[in-house]
Formats: sequence, structure tokens, C-alpha cells
Amino acid sequence: MSKISIIKKIQLGDERSFPTETPDFEFPFSFYCGNGGIKHEAIISFKNSNFLNSLIQAEQITNKDLAQFHITKLENLEDPNRTFLYRYQICNFKDCQNTYLLIFDIDEYRGYHGCFIYGVLEIENIN
Repeated sequence: MSKISIIKKIQLGDERSFPTETPDFEFPFSFYCGNGGIKHEAIISFKNSNFLNSLIQAEQITNKDLAQFHITKLENLEDPNRTFLYRYQICNFKDCQNTYLLIFDIDEYRGYHGCFIYGVLEIENIN
């Protein structure tokens, strides 16, 4: 796969944190199309996602790209002592021609699991 070209970050509402019953979860997440008007629903799941670090190591995306689009601070991405648990899914939808990179993580605290959406990036179509 070639380098991922980011078009823009999709603006999300305030609801970006979701409780999950187990770390092996699946739940719907909605956002509006980068072209406006169309509401997309993606099924975010642990089993259909991969570690974002794999894209960085394969040089398909860089830490600077992610920081530039406000996924998180560059210092967080480049800190070797920080556990890098970000995950991603790539989504295509039938009702538009856009491709999206969803970035999130799964966290466990005192036996409770949760998912936090860091961002949705519209990217060039990947072949």
C-alpha cells in the first residue's frame, strides 16, 4: 500500500467516548460526510481494526501528519515511553465516493472498558 494522503479532518460532535462491555466490542459510530449532508454509520470493532503504529512503521502515514490534523500532540506520538494503543479502521461507503480513516483507542480502567474516537480523516481512495 502506498502513502496515505489526508484530505481533511472531519468535524465530530462532543460524543466521542463510548463505554463497551468487553474489549472485543462492536458498536455503531456516526459522522457526516466530508462533502456534507450524508450521515455515515461505521461499525467500529476491535476485530476489524489494526494498530495505527503499523501504518507509521510502514511509512504510509507519519506522526507529523497525525499531529497536523490534531489527532494528538506530536510529543505524544514520538514519546518512546508512551504506550501506543491507537487503532484504526478504513471505511468506504456506498452512498459517496470518499474513504475515511477512523482513529480510536480501547482502554480498560478498573474492569470497565471504553473506546475513545480521536478523529476521522477523509483520505484519498486507497487501491
